[in-house]
Amino acid sequence: MTDEQPHDPYRAPATEEPSIERERSRHEGSTGKGIALAWLIMILGLAATMGVGTAIPGFFYAWFLPPLAVAVLGIVLINRGVKRTGKGLLLGLASVVAVIVLLIAACFGLVMMQGGIHV
Repeated sequence: MTDEQPHDPYRAPATEEPSIERERSRHEGSTGKGIALAWLIMILGLAATMGVGTAIPGFFYAWFLPPLAVAVLGIVLINRGVKRTGKGLLLGLASVVAVIVLLIAACFGLVMMQGGIHV
C-alpha cells in the first residue's frame, strides 16, 4: 500500500509550484516602461538635436537620430530577451509617429478651414 493521501480538490497542494508567469515577467521587462522610455528618448533627443542644430547649421538635419535610436534599442532589447520592454519601445515609437501625424493633419485642417470656407 502507498502512503499517499487522496487528492482533495478543495485544498491547495502541499508544495507550491513556482509560478512561471512571475519569473517570466521579471526578466522580460515591462511594456509600459518601454513606451515611457521611447517617449523620453524622443522628447529629449529631439530637444537636443534641435538645440544643437541651431548652433551648428549642418546638424539640424540630425532629427532622424532619436527615432533611429529608439528602433535600434527596441530591436536590441528584443534580441537580448527583454521582449516586453523592446516591444514597448517599438509601440512607443509608433505612438509618437501617430501623434505627429494627427497634429499635422489637425494643422492642415485648420489652415484649410480658415482659408477655404467663408460663409
